[in-house]
Amino acid sequence: MKSLILATLVVCSGLFVSMESLAKAEAFKGFVAISPQKELYVDYVPAEGQKPTVILINGLTYSTRQWDDFTEALVAKGIGVFRYDPIGQGQTLLKYAPILEVIPFQNQVQDLKALLTKMNFKGPFNLVGLSYGGGIAAGFAAAYPNLVKNLVMMAPFTRPLDGTDNWIKAQIWATRQIFPFNKMSDDDLYDYYLHQIVYATYPQAEPIVLENPFKLEATYRLVQGIRKARPIDQTASIPARALHLMIARQDQYINTSVLDEYWDAVPMEARASRLYINGSEHKMVEAVPNFTAAWVYEIVTGNKKLFKGQDFEGYPFRGEVRSGNDEIKVGRE
Repeated sequence: MKSLILATLVVCSGLFVSMESLAKAEAFKGFVAISPQKELYVDYVPAEGQKPTVILINGLTYSTRQWDDFTEALVAKGIGVFRYDPIGQGQTLLKYAPILEVIPFQNQVQDLKALLTKMNFKGPFNLVGLSYGGGIAAGFAAAYPNLVKNLVMMAPFTRPLDGTDNWIKAQIWATRQIFPFNKMSDDDLYDYYLHQIVYATYPQAEPIVLENPFKLEATYRLVQGIRKARPIDQTASIPARALHLMIARQDQYINTSVLDEYWDAVPMEARASRLYINGSEHKMVEAVPNFTAAWVYEIVTGNKKLFKGQDFEGYPFRGEVRSGNDEIKVGRE
């Protein structure tokens, strides 16, 4: 039986690597089977010595590639970095394209749990999620609070974008007035108009959705699958001093007040730090990768100043973070 287990193989960077090798935490890129029917693409660099590892969860239009600069900054400090492409994104999307059905966020949470188990990683974990990935991280924390050490949420999804949501609801209202015998449910109409707005606006706002023929539809399916998620209703599950919220002052998608509302719903004992980043747009790990990586480094290496529930102002191009009279020097862009 032991020899059979050790003979079990996964595809990795075009080679075959045994599960025994994975357990020894060797660096690799490739697909890992989490079930007989499903494989996810992984890019993993193990930590040096006893240093911590971070789990990166993609933003909506991301793949592992968009984390490159952020990852490089952490790896340079010996931090382990585990990236992966869930269903609907990156290399995993290309493997299973086209994707023509909703991708429930609950499935993404379960896939992440299965992947970490398959990799023989032991929690609690340092989860780092950007935007859509922040919503998945919140769902993971709600489902498996004992497996979360630090929950780093970067401009996270906490509810549908106000502009999009309000426009769709107005279209549903108009449809009911003009076509009173329309038999579609409100949910069906919502998805119908969501599909329209994704196809009409995302190619201009997020040109990366056109990088392959399958990505735009997959992006719609990801949005469709998370739009009903309510992280604000799950804050009671966040472990003590685990939540680190990162807010971009120049976020073009999510208003600061939306994320402040989420923070206010988090129990006091769960709040660790809230950082406002000046001079950064929504995709902060691309806009200011060295700075955001340096802040995550301070979190996962246990800087005590970051676990008191305080607010901080970050200045990436000075490499400074301030809270009252306290000043922390971090990575400079």
